[in-house]
Formats: sequence, structure tokens, C-alpha cells
Amino acid sequence: MLPSHWPKWTIILIALALAVFAVFFGLVLEPVAQAMMPRPTPTPILPMLHYAAPQSWDCIFCHTNYEKLRQFVADEAKLERLWIDPADIYSTHGRLGCVTCHRGTGNTQDVALAHQGLVPNPSDYREAAKVCVICHGNVRTDIPEKHIHTPHERILKGIREGWEVCACSNCHGPVAHGEKPLASHEGLAAYCMDCHQAKNVPPERLKCSGCHIAPHDIALDCETCHRSTRTWSNVRLAVHPVELTGAHAQLACFDCHKKPNFRGLRYVCSDCHQRPHTFGDENCERCHTSEGWRK
Repeated sequence: MLPSHWPKWTIILIALALAVFAVFFGLVLEPVAQAMMPRPTPTPILPMLHYAAPQSWDCIFCHTNYEKLRQFVADEAKLERLWIDPADIYSTHGRLGCVTCHRGTGNTQDVALAHQGLVPNPSDYREAAKVCVICHGNVRTDIPEKHIHTPHERILKGIREGWEVCACSNCHGPVAHGEKPLASHEGLAAYCMDCHQAKNVPPERLKCSGCHIAPHDIALDCETCHRSTRTWSNVRLAVHPVELTGAHAQLACFDCHKKPNFRGLRYVCSDCHQRPHTFGDENCERCHTSEGWRK
């Protein structure tokens, strides 16, 4: 309430003064408040792979055409390596386009210009961090549903830190070109085992257990019982704690050893046989032979 002897227009001056003070106060305090506020840590932005499928049609036109390639390549072996099955361009990786991973220059029919800056193997450890790892940076080391253990963790660490480690394609092959070496153990031998032996990889990595997680609790190497790299169920009685003779020699492993936990047997008759009479004890061999119960 203003004093009665003050002019009425005085309230306008007071309001203007308060407005100026508020603006000045805000201008002074705003930088101070900003400086005192905690700074949030910025969320890191993942690198992006330049999607260049639309720039890859000239590459595809040439590399899926034998006659076109023959104009530039005379060697048949090299021609076979450079030719791409047209069906492969529609695969998951093929749809990314040649230039996306191999770089070079897209949208040109000039062969020399198209191959400037070309990366022949984008999965090489020197290039994989800029290509493969952008999408596949969180691949698992253990894949229990497939009973597989892989060295992904070590390889990814090596790629990120610049170690000289194997390329992704050493195991997975040129994925956009239809080759799948991991589809068979023969492919593994060519891409992994031979290299591991040459590089003196620890012997345990060359066994089945170097890649496979046993689905049961028996402490034996896979190859002790499994004799086929194509069919797991193809097994053999290579090692057994007791000699299996007579009718026992005709038994399959799983007749006595129940999956998935094969242990728990004491290797006595009563493990598998229930005594049909009350006399005698658990040592059936006192009266019976392995040739048959009646003998």
C-alpha cells in the first residue's frame, strides 16, 4: 500500500525498477547456477558404418558376370575368386553392398577408379574394428544352447587394441560371398586348426573341448567316446573302468549311462539289474556270468 501523499504514477516506476532488478539478477546468477550444476556424462555415440548399397550396383554388375570379369582378369583361379554368385548379394551381409565394407569408389564403371582405396579383406584385424565390430561388438563367448565355446572375447579385445590376431573371416569365411567354413569340421581344419598348429596355440585348444562345452558331467575328452565329427551319437567304448565281456559287450553306452549325467554308477551288477529273488546278495557274479543270467 503506497503512502497517500505519493503520486499514483509512482507504482509504475516501482514496477519498472523491480523488472530491471529481476533481469539483472537473473543475468548475474544464471552463469553461477550453470557453473554449480553437475555436468552429466555424455552418452558415447557408437561409430556408424557408411551404408553404401546404392553405390554398389556397378561392382555387382561386374563381379557377378564372368564375361565382364574376363575383360580384366586372365588367370582362371583369380577369376574364380573374384566372381560372386548372384544369389549371395541377397544374403544378410550381401545386402549391405560391396562399398559398405570394401570401400573403394561406388557408382563408377571406371575399374581403376572403382578400386582406389579398396579394402580386400574388411575382416582383417586392422580393419575389423571399423567394419565387423561395429555390428558384432557384443558377440558371445559361450553359447550354451549349442554347447559351443569360442575365443570371441580375446579376438575382439585384440582387434580393439590393435593386436595381430586372426581375422573374422579366418573362422567365418567371406560371409557375403556364400562361403561357410564353420559348417563342417573340414572347414574348421582349413581355417582354424592348421593355423593354430602353425602358431603353436596351446594343445588344449586343438581338442574338441577347445570349442565344445560338454553337455554332461563326465571328465573325459570328447574324442574318447565320440568318433564322428558329423554325428555326435556315433560313439565307441574306447575307455571303460571295467572290462565288458559277454552280453555286456553288446550294450550301447546309453543302456547303462543315462543322459545327460553319465555318472552315478558303481560298476556293480545292481547298478542296472534288480535282484529277482530274496536270497544271496548284490554280488550277482557269485552265481551268474556275463554270458547270460541262466549260465
